[in-house]
Amino acid sequence: MIRSHEFNSRWWGAPAGILDDPAFFDLAEDERERVLAGYRWVEFRSELAAAPRLSSIARAGFFLADTQIAFRIGLQQRCGSCADELAVCFADEPGFAYCERDLAPFEYERFVHLPGVTPDRLHARYAAWGRQLIGDHPESCLAVMSRGEIQGWFLSAPTEVGLNLALAATHRGVRISGFLLYEKSLAAYAERGHRLGFASFGVRNTAVHNIYAKLGARFTAPTGIWFWVSPTPNTYS
Repeated sequence: MIRSHEFNSRWWGAPAGILDDPAFFDLAEDERERVLAGYRWVEFRSELAAAPRLSSIARAGFFLADTQIAFRIGLQQRCGSCADELAVCFADEPGFAYCERDLAPFEYERFVHLPGVTPDRLHARYAAWGRQLIGDHPESCLAVMSRGEIQGWFLSAPTEVGLNLALAATHRGVRISGFLLYEKSLAAYAERGHRLGFASFGVRNTAVHNIYAKLGARFTAPTGIWFWVSPTPNTYS
């Protein structure tokens, strides 16, 4: 009913779980407590239209941490003339660099709602996720450059149904618009033969929503994400 989330557990320094079965919310209170007892915090996600009653989720001690807007987007090689001034380097090519200390802050991520999270802790999570994506899928992870300087990264993972546009990050010193970064990256994926991309983003991230809308994304069913946090003191270090 709840499984361990290995990546989040490593990041947090204590067991973190993923709740897969909405039947959990029909359990008696003592049984719910037994299932949750082994975790520091647990994430539950569900399409909003199919979610259990919100009162049942709240009664179990979960709070809404984010709403994710899912989308699919066709990948095309053409892009605007401004993007022609930009260059792309994939992680499987010479010259690629991933500068973790230069990642811009992640302002709209749901993990900011966990007790004890600081900007540095949040940065560490996404920096580590970036390393993992680059290590697993160098052929679909890229850096965008302007005049030889990195402006940001697009780190993705190929799947059977398309390219998962997993993580986009800008450089702290970025000098181009977010739209150009995304436009150039998606065009580079198309040049490598990818035809369909998909991902989701937090509903508070209006800038990314507008970028994907301008690029022709088709938005699909939104997903709610709820957290339960153990009442015992946080042992993260």
